[in-house]
Amino acid sequence: MWKANYHINFILVDGSRVTKANSMSIKSPKVLSKEDAISYLIKKYKKGFQPLVNMDDIFITIKNEEFIIDYIEKIT
Repeated sequence: MWKANYHINFILVDGSRVTKANSMSIKSPKVLSKEDAISYLIKKYKKGFQPLVNMDDIFITIKNEEFIIDYIEKIT
């Protein structure tokens, strides 16, 4: 199992910036290395059904966003 911390920097159409952080435990048996964990997170970010962070309090249209993985570590 892997633990990942990440954040997303949102740039809104009014020029303001919002940063949202979260973490995820990756329990997939297919994730065997740190590189696999990074690929897993990027796939979840790009193609996942649910957003990786809570965006309920962002009421302005998002112009751009940047996904940043802070760290990934293997846990037992």
